[in-house]
Amino acid sequence: MSLKVGYFQTLDVSTEDKVVIQDQLYGTITISDPVLNDLLRSPALARLVGVRQHGISAFLNFTPPITRFEHSVGAFLLVRHVGGSLEEQVAALLHDVSHTAMSHVVDFALSEPGEGSFHEVHKMRFVKTTRIPDILAKHGFGDLKPLDEELYPLVERPTPHLCADRLDYGLRDAVGFGKLTLKDAQRVIASLKAYPNAASPDRLLVLEDKEAALSLARGYMACDRDVWGNPAHGNLYTRTAELMRYSIRSGGVGEEELWSLSDEEFWSKMREVLDVRGKEDMKKLESEGLPDDKELPLPRGAKVRTIDPDIYDPSSDKAVPLSVLHPEYAAEREQYVLARRALYE
Repeated sequence: MSLKVGYFQTLDVSTEDKVVIQDQLYGTITISDPVLNDLLRSPALARLVGVRQHGISAFLNFTPPITRFEHSVGAFLLVRHVGGSLEEQVAALLHDVSHTAMSHVVDFALSEPGEGSFHEVHKMRFVKTTRIPDILAKHGFGDLKPLDEELYPLVERPTPHLCADRLDYGLRDAVGFGKLTLKDAQRVIASLKAYPNAASPDRLLVLEDKEAALSLARGYMACDRDVWGNPAHGNLYTRTAELMRYSIRSGGVGEEELWSLSDEEFWSKMREVLDVRGKEDMKKLESEGLPDDKELPLPRGAKVRTIDPDIYDPSSDKAVPLSVLHPEYAAEREQYVLARRALYE
């Protein structure tokens, strides 16, 4: 029996020693590695089915209900696709395990200026309350190294390079938002490889198809313009964050509940504990629709996201940024970044 775990993904866990993943981007993949099998069935990871990737934007149905779970699985499938080690696959699967209800809304509510994302800062705090350390130790990862995704270049790389995290959410969102066709996304995946190889200390995700890379880069930029870095969505985030901050700091909602409640449950709990004004603010969020972004600034802390995918050049056996091979894209990207930064409040 298949369970729907995301907008693009289902999981079949009916057989004890394997998990069958069906993902519209990556196809059907059977997982029999014991550590991955155990992690995919763990409550700590399964809770991410109830956490939407786009926080309040998805909760209010302004974006598709893509889940943190399907993204986590997608990141690990990309590492697997290019031949990454089992350890690196585990790191990819767990990279977002500590995300809270409402995803990045919590950053605007509780993170201090200059601090990293809330789920990253508090990752071990959450993980220690779960069976994840026991599962890892059982399968030879007692040092818990896979919980530090920054150690794995296929999983995390500084922007504007590709990495499994950035590429999966970029593809998943670009298709979900209608910025890239499913066929084009699959073309990107088919073009993907690890350079110089998946075991090199300097390993890097590269694309062999320059045109696929250009479609991806433009689709990614369109996602940022219309959703991730869009002032209207930023407005929803900051308004929701104010309600979240008050609910937690007043003691109405325990901070630990950020990891035990789904988006729906957290929203309901806030409605129970907020005062009359807070309840009115919730109703406005639910009923007013997406704000007009024309007069709205970008909130401080909002990122301007672009990528510059590395392309494998067989003639030189080197990885070359798309912007070098395609100067028109370099100019597009520069102009976009300057225009977005002008929107900061």
